Amino acid sequence: MFTKKEKNIILIVALILLLGAVGFVVRKVIKKQRALRSSDISMKDTFQREDESREESKIPTEPVNINTAGLMEIEALPFLGMERSKDIIEYRDKNGPFKSLDELTNISGIGPKTLDKLKPLITL
Repeated sequence: MFTKKEKNIILIVALILLLGAVGFVVRKVIKKQRALRSSDISMKDTFQREDESREESKIPTEPVNINTAGLMEIEALPFLGMERSKDIIEYRDKNGPFKSLDELTNISGIGPKTLDKLKPLITL
């Protein structure tokens, strides 16, 4: 059997462990419930996370006209992402409508292999 002093020590240690466990759980819950501020995350991180979670079912079912499509329509195409989509629109605004699909290779990051994969999904 334990002496009264030993029982008190065991009780104190048990309480300390219990308080530590409760504190740990409370911190986890508060961290999950904390409101996300714009300063906590960059736009680049947001778009990367969206790119990573994009499902194939969101790929357009009809070819996308790259001369008239908006940013979100172009960004929905596979192999491009947000930066390439912005580059396509910027190129189109600067140089006018695309005259051929091959003109997309003028955009950094879009090479012949990527263009071949995109051709069935895009139109002029």
